[in-house]
Amino acid sequence: MPFAVIDFETTGLVPERSDRVVEVGIVLTDDAGCIEHEWTTLVNPHRDIGATHIHGIPAGDILDAPDFAGISDYLLEMLSGRVLVAHNAPFDMRFLHRELQLARYELLSRRTGC
Repeated sequence: MPFAVIDFETTGLVPERSDRVVEVGIVLTDDAGCIEHEWTTLVNPHRDIGATHIHGIPAGDILDAPDFAGISDYLLEMLSGRVLVAHNAPFDMRFLHRELQLARYELLSRRTGC
């Protein structure tokens, strides 16, 4: 079963209160867990970038970065057909869900728990 390991850096902790993604990293593995592809990009949140002391991304670095809507098709293509894995999955999935909503994707209700 292939995996997509995803990680976000964000402006804060609460996407429901306007915090946004400022960086995405994804590692794709094959059925045996061998790395097939790695991808990372900065993301322009079109707002203050928040806790630079935590994520280490200077504000000037995101000025020419794409916004989330600009990378969402490619990101979803990478995730398709894979089991999604994240270190702090509830946190990352809340941000993924919110960013896709803001990018005007129609989403099914997000599952929480087992």
